Amino acid sequence: MTHAPEYPRIAQVIQSVDAPAGGTSTAFLGVVGALRAQPGLSVRAFSTPPPAGDPHWGAIERDRRDVGDASWTLPAGVGRFFRTGELGRAVGAAVVAGEIDLLHLHGLWCPDLVHSARVARRASVPVVWQPHGMLVAAAIRQKRLKKEVFLAAGLRRALRDARAIIYCTREEQEQSRPPRGVRPERTHVVPLPLDAPLGLAPRAQMQADARARFAIPPQARAVVFMGRLHPVKRVELAMQAIAQSSAALPDLHLLLIGDGDAGYVGTLRALAGQLGIAGRVHFAGFVQGADKWAALAAGDVLTLNSKHENFGFVAVEALCVGTLPVMTSNLALAPELAAVDGGVSCEPTATALGKAFVRAIGHPDREGMVARGQAWVAEHLSTGAVGRSLERLYRAVLARR
Repeated sequence: MTHAPEYPRIAQVIQSVDAPAGGTSTAFLGVVGALRAQPGLSVRAFSTPPPAGDPHWGAIERDRRDVGDASWTLPAGVGRFFRTGELGRAVGAAVVAGEIDLLHLHGLWCPDLVHSARVARRASVPVVWQPHGMLVAAAIRQKRLKKEVFLAAGLRRALRDARAIIYCTREEQEQSRPPRGVRPERTHVVPLPLDAPLGLAPRAQMQADARARFAIPPQARAVVFMGRLHPVKRVELAMQAIAQSSAALPDLHLLLIGDGDAGYVGTLRALAGQLGIAGRVHFAGFVQGADKWAALAAGDVLTLNSKHENFGFVAVEALCVGTLPVMTSNLALAPELAAVDGGVSCEPTATALGKAFVRAIGHPDREGMVARGQAWVAEHLSTGAVGRSLERLYRAVLARR
């Protein structure tokens, strides 16, 4: 057993941080920010660069300005199939040069991450993996054959050798299926941090501006969805729920914030017509930056009804702008927020979801529910709380080397 360095040098590694990739890249930036706030750590981030104009460039440039250019390493690309790319080579070079005390890898299905773990093992540098929901049984079943091949090609051993595997929620831990040989005592639950937005306009102003932009009548009721338009998000279920709630809320609109495969989006448009709600479903496309927060404020409630979610970050973001989340009970955050009366949870059926929309929108204490949800977020998901939890874990792992 050795003592952990006084100021451990922690490398955070992810395949990409472009905003359209979804919540994992946002979570990565949040983790980096939470760790930067811990004075006892030295943090270096590795990722391929986001495309020009991506909103995450702002966070990266602020970080570089505050910490220094060396705080971010942005190689041009990743490998394909089983070939290592520039990202893996850059991380590996830093490990071999003795510049890293602990490697924290985000995601799974990337040859550069496996290569980084392999080099770290040879150099006796401990590795922490954070799969971000990619080990959940429902996620493993998608393209299962390809994933089994990838596991056999090195990922299985890398996960077995990991000094810790971090899950974002207890539900993710319970539903994940790591390879045999991963020791249960090496799995940990650390929530994702939320860096709450500052300087936003009042909710009423954001809502009015967004509704004007997306052609939603000012006095209508609205449900907002934000995320990839993809079958795993079950957008069809939300649309069916809107149709089923029409008797109680005939003016209920659905705002879809996000983009997806053109063929799939076409099927959603056709379904809206079949359900008789085409005039109340708004396809807004991808929205970024300050416009994202206004779009979330456009809804009276947010719907999150995916087949599975690693964390459901958008529910927390909706609370930040005063929009009450409605979540199906299969999702990790649903019982957490429902337990403090800070969100509405329901069974994952169109009938139950439609009734939940009606109940949440008409709830006499909807503002109180939002306030309770916000209080829970502040207590459990602050950057300080999450950063301290990760530092304790890192130091425990380093002390066991």
